[in-house]
Amino acid sequence: MGHEAIYKCKRCGKQFKSSEGGGMLFEEYRCVKCDTIKTVKTNNRSVPVEEYIPPSKDKIGVCRKCGGELRSDIGPMCPKCKLRDVEEIKIICLYD
Repeated sequence: MGHEAIYKCKRCGKQFKSSEGGGMLFEEYRCVKCDTIKTVKTNNRSVPVEEYIPPSKDKIGVCRKCGGELRSDIGPMCPKCKLRDVEEIKIICLYD
């Protein structure tokens, strides 16, 4: 489902470690402004797609650092130039 990996910014070349996705019992939400990641416990994601109920907006909340919107559909942001134009170089570990 999700994974931790080394990423490289296509603009500035900075390499950094981050994660995407989530696991069977949690989802990762990423701040659109500062890229802080929040994990939210969920019901078992191994159920059929039509039976899965995602967390409510109240449960997701907002970023604890900057108050930005948290989303699960955006990838990592380069910590140097703040762009999301990055490529995955190497997967470090997979989440189940």
